[in-house]
Amino acid sequence: MAFAALRPRSVTEIVDAAFQVLRAHYGQFVMCSALAYLPWLIIELLFLNDPERIANTEWWVGIAVAFGVWLSFALMSAVIMTCASQAYLGDPVDVGEAVRRALPRLPRVMIAAVLRYILMFVGLFGLLVGALYVVARLFALTPAIILEDASLVQAFDRTSFLSKDRKWHILNTLGLVGLIYWVIGLGVTVLAVASGNAVVSTLCTAFYTILAYPVIAITECLLYYDARIQTEGLDLELMAGELGLPSPSEPVGP
Repeated sequence: MAFAALRPRSVTEIVDAAFQVLRAHYGQFVMCSALAYLPWLIIELLFLNDPERIANTEWWVGIAVAFGVWLSFALMSAVIMTCASQAYLGDPVDVGEAVRRALPRLPRVMIAAVLRYILMFVGLFGLLVGALYVVARLFALTPAIILEDASLVQAFDRTSFLSKDRKWHILNTLGLVGLIYWVIGLGVTVLAVASGNAVVSTLCTAFYTILAYPVIAITECLLYYDARIQTEGLDLELMAGELGLPSPSEPVGP
């Protein structure tokens, strides 16, 4: 049985459901984010308060570190999204299975992310409206790749289809969960900086990211499923499958 009733949801209901999924499987989600973030944290602590080491570092090391951070966050989002899908659909949350599923698809996720950022940058020339349009239209790029094993072309087509006539709903949902995340994060950052210790500040920021970031990826996953329910009747299809009935898209009888 699914974690919660599969039905169309409002903006606040999607965000609330994301927090419910996070609370129900908090240990697994924190494990996902910690495994992805800790290597970057170690590197950051090694270079912290050591200007000489930074100055003597070859340029290619900086590029390698930046690539490592990008890879870590891409992997973290992909694995968390897979676990969120498991939880939301009522399957056991298996981090190992999520990693095995996400890894082969990670190159596509990273390329799609680069293309999305380029399009968002281009969208800025149309003022903020253009960038927001790109965010809304391409909201399901990662879910399409991770959960449907879509190719890059298929993922772009898929997210364009799922976002049709739903862009305000998508932006409001992402905006609400982002606002919650960043407001709390700002409070944590202020308190960390007030400590006056760079190591403490870095650790506080890292721990907050590890503990709270999963809700962003979970919301994106639930928003993807909500779009499928709204546009494809996914809830009815899954319900029919559980009852052993033909899918609404399939003919009944011979």
